[in-house]
Order: sequence, then C-alpha cells, then structure tokens
Amino acid sequence: MRKVLLTGIGLVASALIATPSNAAPKFYFGEGKELEIFFANQLWGVYTTDRVENGTKYDNRMDFFLRRSRLGFQGTITENLSWRVWFAYDNVGLDPHTALAKNGSIGVVGGNTNNQQFYVWDAMFTYALHKNWANITVGYFRPQVGRESITAGFEVLSFEKALTNFYPRLHLVGTGPGRETGVNIGGLYNDEKTKLGLNYNFGVFNVDKFSGGTGGDNLLYTARVAVSYGDPEMKKYGMGYKVNYFGKRNGITFAINYAYQGRGQDSNQFPLADKSIWNNTYLDANNKPKVQFKNNQMLGFDILANYKDFTFNAEYDELKRSFDVLSLDYKDKVWHVRGGYNFTLPNKTILEPTITYAEWQGDKASLNGNGNFKTTDVGLNWYIKQNNMKLNLHYVKQSGSAKSAYNPGNGKAGDYIGVGLQLIF
Repeated sequence: MRKVLLTGIGLVASALIATPSNAAPKFYFGEGKELEIFFANQLWGVYTTDRVENGTKYDNRMDFFLRRSRLGFQGTITENLSWRVWFAYDNVGLDPHTALAKNGSIGVVGGNTNNQQFYVWDAMFTYALHKNWANITVGYFRPQVGRESITAGFEVLSFEKALTNFYPRLHLVGTGPGRETGVNIGGLYNDEKTKLGLNYNFGVFNVDKFSGGTGGDNLLYTARVAVSYGDPEMKKYGMGYKVNYFGKRNGITFAINYAYQGRGQDSNQFPLADKSIWNNTYLDANNKPKVQFKNNQMLGFDILANYKDFTFNAEYDELKRSFDVLSLDYKDKVWHVRGGYNFTLPNKTILEPTITYAEWQGDKASLNGNGNFKTTDVGLNWYIKQNNMKLNLHYVKQSGSAKSAYNPGNGKAGDYIGVGLQLIF
C-alpha cells in the first residue's frame, strides 16, 4: 500500500507540473486544408496481488508502464474530405505477470515485445456526401459496432476498458486493436423540436485473420443504429464517442449492433476448452482448428445516459459462431454496467467516483474456453482539465477464468490497485 501511495504522489506532482493545451496545434494551408498534430498518453502504476499462472503463484508486484500512447496527424484536404493517421506504442514496460497481462486464458492486455512495437492505429479518409446524413469512410479503422469497442480508452470512466471491448474485437476481427480495412457509410440527424436523434453506420470489411474460408463470402458486414432523446450525443457526424459530458448533456442514447461474416477460417491460436468436442478430427498438430466456420455473428445493444452530473453506461453482446458440424456451434456472452457522478471542486476541477461491473460467459464449445471472467472496478477520477489531464485511482477485483488446454482451471489474473496519469495534447 505504501508503494501505491508514493506512486500516487509522484503522478500528482507530474500532473501539476505539466501544462497541456486544451486543443492540439493546427496548421492551415488555405482552401480548406489543415493539419492537426495529436498526442495522448496514459502512464499507469499497477500493484498486483494474487496472480496465479498454471498453478504458479507470483509475488505481489508494482508495475509502471505506458498503457496507451498515441501519436497522430489528422486534418482536412477540402471542406468535405477529412483524414486521420494515428500510430500507437502501447504497453511499453508491461510486466507479463501484472494483473492485466494476458497469459493463456487470463488477463486481457497483450504485451509489447521488447518494447519495440510501433504500429498504425488508424488510417482513414472520410468524404461527406452530405455534411451529416451521408459520410463515406475508407481505410483502416474500427468496425462501428459495440460502444465500448468504438470508444477510445481515454474516454471511459473505469480504469481499464470493460470486457465488452476485448472479446467482441477478438471475435469479429481477431486482434486486440480491433481494426481492419474496409468501407463505412454513416450519418447523423438531430431534430431540435422533438429532441430525437438518429445515428447510423453500415460497413463492410475484409478480415485477414478469418480469410481462409472457401466456398462463400467471407467479408464482414456491420450495422449500428443509435437513437437519442434529449440533448444529442454529437452535433456533427464522426467516429469519436464520449461517455462523460461533464454536466453539459441531459439525454439518453440506445443503440443496436449487428455483425455478420460468412464462411471463414480462424488463423488465431486459441486455448481450447473441451477436447472431447475439438478432437483430432478438427485440430491440427498445434491445436489449431482445421474446420471452417459457416458464419460468425455478433448481436448486441448498448445504452449511454447523461443527466446533469450523472453518467450511466451499459452494453450486452452475444458472440455466435456456427459450423457445418453442429456440435461445434457456440455462443458467448459479454456485458458490462457502469456509473459515475461528477463533483465540481472549488478550484473548478472535477472529482468523479465510479463503479463498473463486467462479465464474460463462455460457451462449452467456445474457442475462447468455457467458464467465465468477471471484473469489478471501483475508483476515483480527478479531471484537472477534463480528459486532457486526468488522474485516477482504482481498485479492480478480477475473478474466474476460462478453462483451457493452457490453463486448466488453476489460473487467476489477480486483483490490482491502479494509479493513472492521462495527458492529451
């Protein structure tokens, strides 16, 4: 506990010395051309307790690492054509035995091998056929399904994003970042008289991880339709989503999400739950499935409600995969519920207590392993300059894990205390 307190003091001192701007620097070149430079960083200190991997218990430990780091450029080429190219270097310095680190079927965050990973995060162009009603985006970006997945980790109220971020991404795209190359058309309409709003996105993507199927269409099709009442969630169409509006929104948004991919083959190496189902008929020498799936689907809904200083957010998703061999079909479920309240302090900064509960439930035949994984996050966020400068202190309890060939029920991700400093420029 002493180490955690010292870490918090150090991060507070760093935050008080730093003076990030409220807006990123912009350069204008005339005729609607502009360039904006963007930088964002999360420095975390995570103190892990009770970490168990394959029956081996690890000592409690403090781990400092860069959880999220973004460096990017965005801007406009003409009044109707915008672009974004961002890069990421996440998880620099992550200890592989920290409570968040993924090992087999426990943990949710992948490592950064030798701290050398620097990769494209987003690379996309958006052309406005109509300023709000019809916008076409092409490039490499997140399929627009599931609020937690399409909301930046810098915006959420919990210390780490909920499980509704990690499992849908792996299910639909097969990677942690959850990005893929594709095309999306989306639009927004807000009626000031009725206080009703409509936001839609329809996309098609080529999923590299699942492209091995033959005899059918293996493109991924996505659809998200969101209806708002009260203050609009956004006044201009975009693919950036907020959670906390800091008392400036009184409204609710309800969204339905659906995704479908036809015949494909998963190239990921999965921990397998039940070898009586996934036996040698369907597995190669490396326990990788040899069979194609007939289709891969996601169906879910999410809610965001903001009323003065109160924020409520929830999501529920079903992740289904069907095979020609019926005994291999499975349906996983993942959901979360989250709440927070803003208290404005005399110095105009904001203190927000929050709580988040999330749960993943794996089907017996699931390639992610059967069983469940639960997280409960209770903490405080201190917004010094809203999300541009934020300090947070959270306690997170993690229980359960998927049973798999790599981790036959004797692993535990561990609980942790997290202290974070977030800076956006």
